[in-house]
Amino acid sequence: MSQEKLTWYEAQVVKDMFSTMGGRAVRGVMSNYFSSRIYTGKLGLIQITNYLEAMLEPEERRALIICDDFTQKFAKKITDYLDTINMEWKVWPGAIPEVPIETIEEGARVCEEFKPRVIFGIGGGSVMDTVKMVLIKYEKPEENLLMILPFFGSLGLRKKVKFWIAVPTTSGTGSEVTQAAVITDTSRKPPKKIEVLSDEIFSDITLLDPYFVKDMPPFLTMATGLDALAHALGAYVSNWGTPFIDALNLKAIEETIKYLPRAVKFGARDMEARSHMQMASLMAGIGFGNTTTGIDHSLGHSFGKIFGVHHGLSVGLFLPYSIEFQYKVTDRWKDLLPLFKIKPENKSRDQLFMEFIEALKDFIRSIDGPTCVQELTRPKIEKEEYMSKLDLAAEYANDDAVSLTSYRPINKELYKKIYEYAWDGKFIDF
Repeated sequence: MSQEKLTWYEAQVVKDMFSTMGGRAVRGVMSNYFSSRIYTGKLGLIQITNYLEAMLEPEERRALIICDDFTQKFAKKITDYLDTINMEWKVWPGAIPEVPIETIEEGARVCEEFKPRVIFGIGGGSVMDTVKMVLIKYEKPEENLLMILPFFGSLGLRKKVKFWIAVPTTSGTGSEVTQAAVITDTSRKPPKKIEVLSDEIFSDITLLDPYFVKDMPPFLTMATGLDALAHALGAYVSNWGTPFIDALNLKAIEETIKYLPRAVKFGARDMEARSHMQMASLMAGIGFGNTTTGIDHSLGHSFGKIFGVHHGLSVGLFLPYSIEFQYKVTDRWKDLLPLFKIKPENKSRDQLFMEFIEALKDFIRSIDGPTCVQELTRPKIEKEEYMSKLDLAAEYANDDAVSLTSYRPINKELYKKIYEYAWDGKFIDF
């Protein structure tokens, strides 16, 4: 692969630097807290409309609504309100899963033609990440998406688009309140997920209205809910927490344990569970967005892309193995024992940890989630195929941005071994 095709975090000099300093080296710059202006409930859309009317001159009232072919059905809910303030609008249903770079370029061309001052994103994580990247490409077409450096310098966005407004239709990614976007570099064979990080791509406004998530099917509810759990739990155990972020992650874990099973089982018949999972996802998004995820995400990014597995399902599957890997260097998991109703009396550290891991796996199984690769049914993966692709999976995972911030040093060989153990659920004992 030619050097210009690499992301900044795949460059060997960056890996060597982080390896020398340790994953905790950049924790000092993670003490800033970023999020959206958040509106919740049935009045949220009215409040947002009133805000746009007050903030935009009549000639500025042009909104582009980015969605996919499924979430396009929600656009009318938005446009009916925009019509009340005489805002010109256009719907572009061009977002597709995994956000290939070509889609980003197409979205930027749509913006160049329509020249929106407001962009709405209606959808799940892929739509949110599409908006973030289209925003960069529209405002800064010369930017190389693979070389945007987090923490240092500024892109200078919001010159053309004044507000980008996130309307999530799933409860898991938290992308509406994170500085991260995951896109797909289709020039690699097979295609590889890559991360783009910038504190200028947070949405300006987030709308949490359970109307947009009430009809999620059970599988999507379960898979996106596992994504939220992996965000909060992986970030908490990562040792990067601060009191503010720890509080959000702990509450997100508690809410997910309580309400995700209800949301999976009852769906639109339990709007309380739907609303609580929206907030759990958002809290987990702020939680990992202002710290870091666990290596469940580097494992899941690679695994999901190579084997065609849903992102939330992938990171949820690898969550126990990520925590087991960190066990040698942290006791943060002990804070989570009460959430899983584990009593520590007269038990050794090893006994407590095994009980905790089993409780976590039991929770995942209780909502029909997999805890090892051979349990997967969507899709079913044969052992021979799985083992034959582990070198590539380990390479992609090791090149993932999350690997740079692992509290315990990680490398390609260790990733491959974790993948091997995850086939049938073997406990990480190295």
